[in-house]
Amino acid sequence: MKVYRSRRQRRGEVIFKAFSAVLLAGIAITAVMLLYQNLIQPKSAAAVPSSSAKSVSAASAAQSSKPVQKPVSITILGAGDNLIHDVIYKQANTRAGGKGYDFSPVYARIADDIKNADISVINQETILAGRVAPLSGYPRFNSPTELGDELVKLGFDVINQANNHVLDQGEKGLAAALDYWDTQPVKAIGAYRNDADMDNIRIVEAKGIKTAHIGITEMTNGLYLPKNSKYRLIYASDTATIERLIKKAKSMADVVVISVHWGTENSYTLTEKQKTLAQEMVDWGADIIFGNHPHVVQKLMVLTRKDGTKCPVMFAFGNLVSAQQSGKNMVSGLLTVTVTKDFSTGKTTFTGMKFKPIVTQYGPHATNITIYPLSQYSDTLAKAHGVRKYTSGFSVSYIKDIIDKNIPKEYQDLS
Repeated sequence: MKVYRSRRQRRGEVIFKAFSAVLLAGIAITAVMLLYQNLIQPKSAAAVPSSSAKSVSAASAAQSSKPVQKPVSITILGAGDNLIHDVIYKQANTRAGGKGYDFSPVYARIADDIKNADISVINQETILAGRVAPLSGYPRFNSPTELGDELVKLGFDVINQANNHVLDQGEKGLAAALDYWDTQPVKAIGAYRNDADMDNIRIVEAKGIKTAHIGITEMTNGLYLPKNSKYRLIYASDTATIERLIKKAKSMADVVVISVHWGTENSYTLTEKQKTLAQEMVDWGADIIFGNHPHVVQKLMVLTRKDGTKCPVMFAFGNLVSAQQSGKNMVSGLLTVTVTKDFSTGKTTFTGMKFKPIVTQYGPHATNITIYPLSQYSDTLAKAHGVRKYTSGFSVSYIKDIIDKNIPKEYQDLS
């Protein structure tokens, strides 16, 4: 039986067939395009960076083109024992008209050297406990806090108290000294309020270079803190603590500076303990060692760490100032060490140093005590020195002989 289809139906069939053909063609084209994308386009994409890749590349280029900071150098100055006998603070009191203390004439001729250094370190040999105990001289010292005011004015940044006189006024005197230094814009080292304070490494920064400072002493004249005391000193015999603190300091700073009190008084000969501990501290990470205690100038040397790093060691400066009664106790110096940081590597190295000889001068009966750079000193002054009563041969040549025997010529600064 023949089925009748209207024109509309026949036209619909034609349209349907045409639509189906177009649909099939579209499917075929889509398949070809997908194949092209999978096989061809990934290679093109690898050759042409995306917008994010372009951004990364641009950032990398900008970073690589950013100029690296040029190497920077700083100077670190070390000084000897600031040994304040009673005649020194009595003269300071007289200069102040009996009201207070004026120590400035003692240090006036070396003030610029201290100020001009980026960081200056001193061993304060006498405790500053004048607020809680009577002032005193040898053998149990106690100095007025006005002395500390003068050191701050001079430009000292680090005050080491680790020495044989740190307990001259007992725990009470030590506490008073720490209370005073806490009021000043300096870092006090070598005596600490407790274990946490001892572990709080003192950092002084200059021109982007961080220096860490630790104070150590070999002895305290047979005086000790009470057994239940929270206060802490670092003794040279406690090598485990010293090693731990130096390594901690090294992780925090570019340069580790150790102030250490050691050796034999009035002797130019280094002890085996000095030599051993110096090398150990250098190997643990100490970069500069400022030594004191002998009251005479001992050797200036450069020790080498296991990795080849060069580290200056001043075994003893002698007295920055004192009223002692031997010619060799009048001779000292200021050591200025230069370190340089390479910011491209992050490494800081010792790049030079100069030792400037100085002389403590006083008249008969230790009057008018002051300090002279050797470059400003003369035989006329030497002949007028009160110390000639005890050292008759005291002269410029006597002083230079001491310097030449202990300080290599290449490091002497006689200007």
